[in-house]
Amino acid sequence: IPYFISSHPGSMPQDMADLAIRTKQLDFRLEQVQDFTPTPMTLATEIYYSGYHPYTLEKVYAARTPEQREKQRQFFFWYKKEFRNAIIAELKNLGREDLVKQLFA
Repeated sequence: IPYFISSHPGSMPQDMADLAIRTKQLDFRLEQVQDFTPTPMTLATEIYYSGYHPYTLEKVYAARTPEQREKQRQFFFWYKKEFRNAIIAELKNLGREDLVKQLFA
């Protein structure tokens, strides 16, 4: 069973859109996805809470709100009708309308 994590620090919504295309190409219809959970003493958790990579001090995006996290998670379930409109709206918002045909054709 493939193991995917959504909302990992550094993952942008457009990354999740690209990953949705890839999972479709691989004929994956995921049934479950782990949403990133901060775990003590990990680099990812440090990045999540601080917003910076501790070694480079570069700013790193992290989906923190429930809405941001859900927008990333829903891409994994591109094949479910209940997510179709929200995914299309998010792709338009991201300026990636080109992916709509790839994902839903």
